[in-house]
This record gives sequence, structure tokens and C-alpha cells, in this order.
Amino acid sequence: MTWGAGPTPATSAVRRVARPPNCPTVLGLTLDFARTREVFGAPLGALQSVQHKLADMATAHYAARSMTYDAPAALDAGGKPRTEAFMCKLFVAENAFRIADEAVRIHGKAGPVRGAEIEWIFRRPRMFRVLTGSSEIQKNGIARNLLVPKDPT
Repeated sequence: MTWGAGPTPATSAVRRVARPPNCPTVLGLTLDFARTREVFGAPLGALQSVQHKLADMATAHYAARSMTYDAPAALDAGGKPRTEAFMCKLFVAENAFRIADEAVRIHGKAGPVRGAEIEWIFRRPRMFRVLTGSSEIQKNGIARNLLVPKDPT
């Protein structure tokens, strides 16, 4: 995969979100926990509400991963995915946090315990949301690019 000539706001944005931070790890840990944790004589994953949360987490992860592959593909094709890069950063950062938050909830009292792997992972998406630019900054970039008049030719 080539990234074009020199860093631009778009290529920098796409590079920073090339992988949703720790989502596969969070998802994997949570799936393992749901399969092995016994509640009311059955695995935690047998509860429909937990299944729905896991489905939402996996769907958000898939969508974030798809977006991170689409923006660089547009760049490789010679496009200028500036708006897509902002959208990708916004979606990935917000959903990485949601996935981690749901994971902590599914882990119950074991989730937020200091030193637990899931607790450590939970803190990372919060930093990612700040270090890559706040969601409001990403929305400003998206709106600014959407409002630019299209060239009629």
C-alpha cells in the first residue's frame, strides 16, 4: 500500500486510525469471558442481553475496520479522502471507546479493577480520542469539507 507523496492532513489522519486501538483484544477478551463465566448455571454469553451487546461490539469493530481500509484505498487510487479521514477518525475513536465501555460492563465487577487487563485497555481509547483530535474537531473538518461547493465540471 502506498501513502502518496509526503504527509498531508488526510494521510496523517488515515495512518493514525489504521487500526482501531485494542478493539480485537477487547472483543476477544470479552468473548472469552462471556463463554466461560457462569451465571445462573449457564455461561454469561447465553443471556440475550449480553449477546446483543457482543453483536453491537463486533458490528462496530467491523465497521471501523472497514472504514480504515476504505480511506487508504481511496488514497492509493489517487483520491483525496480528506473528509473520509475525518469521518474515519471520528467513528473509530468513538466506537473504540464504546466497545471498551461495553466490555467493562460485561466483565461486571472484574472489569474496572485496577490492574485487570480490561481496565488497562479501557483507559487507552480515551487517550486516543484526545490525541487524534477531539470529536468536535473531527466534526468541524467533516462539515467544512462537506460545505465546500462542488466543481460542476
